[in-house]
Formats: sequence, C-alpha cells, structure tokens
Amino acid sequence: MPSRGQTIKTATAERLTLLRPMVTRRYELALQHDTCCGCGACATICPKEAITLTEAVVAEGRLVAKPQVDIDAAKCIYCGECVAMCPTHALAMTINGQPEAPVLKGKAFPMLIRRMAVNQAPLEASTDVSYIDDCPSGALSADVERDASGAVLNVRNVQLDRGVCYNCTRCMHEGPVGGFEITKPYLGRVHLDVSLCPAGCQACADACPTHAITYDGERVAVDERFCIYCGACDRVCPVPGAIR
Repeated sequence: MPSRGQTIKTATAERLTLLRPMVTRRYELALQHDTCCGCGACATICPKEAITLTEAVVAEGRLVAKPQVDIDAAKCIYCGECVAMCPTHALAMTINGQPEAPVLKGKAFPMLIRRMAVNQAPLEASTDVSYIDDCPSGALSADVERDASGAVLNVRNVQLDRGVCYNCTRCMHEGPVGGFEITKPYLGRVHLDVSLCPAGCQACADACPTHAITYDGERVAVDERFCIYCGACDRVCPVPGAIR
C-alpha cells in the first residue's frame, strides 16, 4: 500500500498515469500513447528532466514504432509545463479531478495563443464536408443531411472540439472561405532537403500528426501551411539534416 503523497505510476499499452494523492490535493498526470506523436516537446521543456523518449524504429523507410514517452515518477513535480506545450493534447493534468496546469494558473509560464473560431454562415452555405473528414485530429463534427444517394443536402451546427484541435489550420485553408479562424500556437520554419532522403523513405510522413508531410511514391514533400513545428519528423528521420 503506497503512503499518502507517494506517486502511483500505472502504465499500459494505451495510457501512462502518475497519481499523487495528498491530504487536500490529488494530482493526476496522464499521457495517451495513441495521441502522442513522439515529438519530444515535453522532454525538452521539463524542468526536472523527468521525461524521456525511446528511439524511433524505422525499417525499410517506414516508421514501425514512434518514440514513446516515459515519465520518472520520482522526478515529476506536477508543474504542468509538459501539458501546456504538448501540440497534440496527449498530456492532461487534473488536480482534485479538475483540469489544471499549475504553471498556467499561476501565470508562471507563457500563455500560448491557441485561437480557434468557427463562423457558421459560410459553412452552412456550402455542402462541402471534406474538410471535416480530413481533420487530422478528428476535432470537427456537424449535423449533415444527405439524400438517398448520399449527396449532402445541407450542413448545420459545425463544431470544433478545442481540446482536440491541433491548430494546424487545414480546415481554414481547405474548408469554405471564412469558415474558420485558426492561430497556430508556435512560430517556426521547416526545411526539407530531399537530396538527402534515402530512396523510398517516408518515416517523416508516417510521424507527422497533421499530415503536412506527404509521400507520392517517389519522394516526400512538406506543406508548411499545415505544419505545427512539433519536430516529430526530425526525431524519426534516419538521416541527420534531411528535415529540420
């Protein structure tokens, strides 16, 4: 039986959980492995170096296993910096059952701008729903009426789940004009040198959480409009400098 205040670590194939029950506060930090893209932003930001990642496994140009996050229960101080930085919302923290990141609540960490606005008028004026299906995080939903053949008759009540959205701006660029206003929380640049890419390699495309990197059967390409600068591609690339 663990003593009060001692962290209880639970690890399964789907989820890693750190639970620290105290007298008046109950801390829980959870990681969803399927949502994690293996970018390592959490490990980079962790002030206690409590977070580590395994090496990616790439075979015959494909990503076989993405880097997997582990958290040292003895080092974690439940500050919430990893939660604030996670680009895919794979990390979540609660205190007494309520979502909270102490560094954000205490204004001890930069507040990332994650603007997400939905404008119903242009969305409901269109019968295009491809942008809903193409959302890489599954954050979009709508009430869609179809005829007997499956053709879209009208679209109503388009919803964006802000707790799931990656802020990749794909819906803003590919959906009806004026339907979405999305701001990326990070600024950055991405550089791809295809001359360094091994023949047939598409590990970076496999790792990209927003599908900003694609492979056409011969080479990879990056559409920077959809890049969220997480660095997951760089972490799995077998050739240093091919993508940065």
